[in-house]
Amino acid sequence: MLVSEAPLLRLAIGRELAPGFELIHALGTTSADRRLDAGAAPDALVVDLDTAERTAVPAFLVGLVERGFTGPRILVSAHFQPEPAAAYSASCLTHFALARPWRPGSLRALVESTLGLAMPRAAVGGR
Repeated sequence: MLVSEAPLLRLAIGRELAPGFELIHALGTTSADRRLDAGAAPDALVVDLDTAERTAVPAFLVGLVERGFTGPRILVSAHFQPEPAAAYSASCLTHFALARPWRPGSLRALVESTLGLAMPRAAVGGR
C-alpha cells in the first residue's frame, strides 16, 4: 500500500515498482485506515512523511501495531539524509527509511529485500 497525498510521488513510486507489484493507493492516512478497515491486506506499506497531515502519521503507525500489521513500513521523506536513512534501515526489522530523491532502482530493491523476495512478483498489493 502506498500512502501519499502527492500525485507526483505516487507516480514515481508506481513507475519504480511496476511491473511486478500491485499497489493499493491511499491518499493519506485516513484513506489508508479506510482501506484497511475495508479488508485491504497489504504485504508492505510505503508511507510518505512529507505530508500535510504530518501529525497524523505517528498515530497511523501506532494503529498498524494495534491492527496486528506485521509487514514492513518504508518511510519516505525529502528530509532524510541518504546515509542515516540507510543505517536506520539496516538496524530495524519492521521500519525502513528512504531519502527522497532516491537512485533509480533503490525503492524496488528496498521493497524486495524487506519482503524477502529474490525476484519481483505481485506482493505489495492485496493477498
